[in-house]
Amino acid sequence: MIRIYRADTALLPDEDAVLEKMVFLDETRKRKVWQCKNLEDKKRSLLAGYLIQQGVKEWMTKEGGLQGDAKPLFLTYDYSRYGKPYFKGEKGLYFNISHSKSYVVCAFSDKEVGIDIQIHRKGKADIAWRFFSMEDRALMESLAGGGKSPEEIFFALWTVKEAFMKLTGEGLRQGLDATVIEMADDGGTGLGECPNGMWKQGRIRKREEKDGAYFQIYEERNGISKYSMALCSYEMAGEIQRKEVRI
Repeated sequence: MIRIYRADTALLPDEDAVLEKMVFLDETRKRKVWQCKNLEDKKRSLLAGYLIQQGVKEWMTKEGGLQGDAKPLFLTYDYSRYGKPYFKGEKGLYFNISHSKSYVVCAFSDKEVGIDIQIHRKGKADIAWRFFSMEDRALMESLAGGGKSPEEIFFALWTVKEAFMKLTGEGLRQGLDATVIEMADDGGTGLGECPNGMWKQGRIRKREEKDGAYFQIYEERNGISKYSMALCSYEMAGEIQRKEVRI
């Protein structure tokens, strides 16, 4: 089971709204919010903390028998050597956070998970020719005939790579060209048709390794802005629930 929560910074129109919602946060997240230098960063940091608390509470309610009207759990969390967050002393529950522009997303699972979201920006597709592996550049070319722009294809693959880096906890230190993406249609992963609004799914692995992880790519839209979101896990995901959160 994987649950994905998403929130929009439009829920927090001004500084007063941020201050009002600080009560929902744990002490670690409050400090992170106060350290942000501008309002948009404060909004994204606050919503990340809020999604963590809401996600944990709902998970414990549905999976752990917690009463639905219970107060927030405020589980404490820390960060690994390369910045991956994890709950202290809580086994069997993992989470990962990402944000881009106005969207903040948080994924929860009973197994290790990574998630990434990116807003599409023009003129970025050329980055692939500098930093992607030869196999991934060939994959981009093969996807070009499906009605997607170079930017849409690039950001979709970029989110997969970022989600995998966050899954492994290694971050950008492993390099964008250190991984190879294999789409289900071409890679023979046996994942079948893409359900629930997914655009593509498949596997990603380090170049020198045979095994890797599974991914799903989603396309999101907020007004005229387009986003790509990727979810990555070591095991083939079963049920994936998605929820829009409003404070």
